[in-house]
Amino acid sequence: MVMAVSGCSSGGNDQTDNRSASVCDGKLSGDVFGTLVGSGGLASEETHQFHPKKWTAGGRCYLYGKDHYVMIDYLWYMGAISDLGSVKSPSPSNAQTFKVGSAVGYVEKNRARVLIPCSIPGTPTSEHDVLEVEVKDMPPARTLDGELGKAFASAATIAARYIGGEVFDCSAIQSGASAGSSSPSPSAS
Repeated sequence: MVMAVSGCSSGGNDQTDNRSASVCDGKLSGDVFGTLVGSGGLASEETHQFHPKKWTAGGRCYLYGKDHYVMIDYLWYMGAISDLGSVKSPSPSNAQTFKVGSAVGYVEKNRARVLIPCSIPGTPTSEHDVLEVEVKDMPPARTLDGELGKAFASAATIAARYIGGEVFDCSAIQSGASAGSSSPSPSAS
């Protein structure tokens, strides 16, 4: 069962050519987010219920640049570890993988995501819940290969460390939560 996102709130940041602009309410940092949206860096940001410390089932924000825009989101899956295939890549043999602590990340056609085994806050402890953190090209116009794939994997790592490690205290990534935001090297699985 997937818990749905409800409601939304918006906030914008109209700074242009500023790679240090706010990212998802100022909670994520790294030049990689400016790199993902193109040559001018972050132009603006739109947030939709990306307030994990206020516990929601999920949330997302959009980062806009002159050339491209990306979405960063998180979503909880209940009971998914027993059927992890239902949330894994549709073609995991073609996806590149990377690690964030003991959680597994996937670089796919137009996105990088990290699947984090973690109990949903406020519910009985479960070994079958999964927190998914994703950074996605919107619309899916680019194929993530080479350096672009590494940039998306790095952004997904930063987002997973913040959301899964710092906010929700998921043990699967606690070992990497305080580590630096160096770019992971995706490898073929």
